[in-house]
Amino acid sequence: MFIHYLKQRLYNLERINVTYEIFIDSEIDAKNIVNSICHENTVEIPSDIVPNDFIKNEIVGKIENIKKDIQSFLITVSYSNECVGLEINQLFNIIHGNTSMYQNVRVVDVKLNSILNNIFPGPKFGINGIRKIIGHSNSILCPVLKPQGLSSDDLASLAYDFIISGADMIKEDHNLSNQNYSSFRDRIEKTTKAVNKANKEAGKRAMYFPHVSSNFETIIEDIHFAISAGVDGIMLIPSLVGYNFVHHISKNKQFDLPIISHPSFSGGHVLSESHGIEHGVYYGTLQRIIGADMSIFPNTGGRFEFSRDQCLSISSKCKDSDGFGKPIFPAVGGGMSISTAKDMNLMFGKDAVFLLGGGLIRYKDNMKNVLNDIRKILDN
Repeated sequence: MFIHYLKQRLYNLERINVTYEIFIDSEIDAKNIVNSICHENTVEIPSDIVPNDFIKNEIVGKIENIKKDIQSFLITVSYSNECVGLEINQLFNIIHGNTSMYQNVRVVDVKLNSILNNIFPGPKFGINGIRKIIGHSNSILCPVLKPQGLSSDDLASLAYDFIISGADMIKEDHNLSNQNYSSFRDRIEKTTKAVNKANKEAGKRAMYFPHVSSNFETIIEDIHFAISAGVDGIMLIPSLVGYNFVHHISKNKQFDLPIISHPSFSGGHVLSESHGIEHGVYYGTLQRIIGADMSIFPNTGGRFEFSRDQCLSISSKCKDSDGFGKPIFPAVGGGMSISTAKDMNLMFGKDAVFLLGGGLIRYKDNMKNVLNDIRKILDN
């Protein structure tokens, strides 16, 4: 009983720290907003009717630090582990649940603790695990199977060409799901055979990640099917299939395969400069918490408006050795070419997955030379 008591007290003492940027000029107003956050994300009742003792002292969020920035305030709030229990959905609810609807409030940092690190173990593989499978420590080139509308045979043929030409891994485009012209199971079977053939001929271990986006009734069965067919990992869209679902697949021992997270449907979380979630926290920290081994995001200078600093923040949060769980690969999409490879290498280094889409398909007849030229630049 005494040991249980000590463990319980330790559990109560350790807290989650979330830093919010409050975009307001007055410190008094900033404190009023953050006091509201402390209650909104926990008890959701006015402060004057919060019961004393345990609820008031432990459950309600506590202001830990206030720092004035140029045009805002950085305020750290701590929350009790008790508020979370054992559920990742509730963890995210505590971090930025109702307050995600506040104007001028943005989550800019999240730090868990050793107890929650054990409850939510994070990525199974991470950077080191993926490298062990692939078998080298150089930059990783990952062409994308696209576009939708191609038959399963055509996509399988493209997968073969990618690997023979030097790809380290291939992933499906997020628009490939279960369409009539390329059904999920037919595509998986044919692409896996093509990948195995190419790997055998090339004497390598390039990895294949299909996109799984099935309905609730069949998604687990489809993942089992993909595993039995011999895929090397899967790609999921957390904001569509659910953060808790990605976490379930990652931590479950029967699904012993890496996960790529795709950013589709997530832009609303990060694009505002004055509310939502900071880019690195969303695409780095939160993806590590749910158990993704690679996190896709668009490169700066492309068709999506991510700045250089935002991309660097994502990369840093993905790879930070002091961050949550195992460091994971930032998977940079958009704009990879011979002309941009040097700058992307300087930005992200070798511990990154570089996605190649239409820019590589455009050079289908010269794919091997294009990949070799890009690799030479990245590995210098």
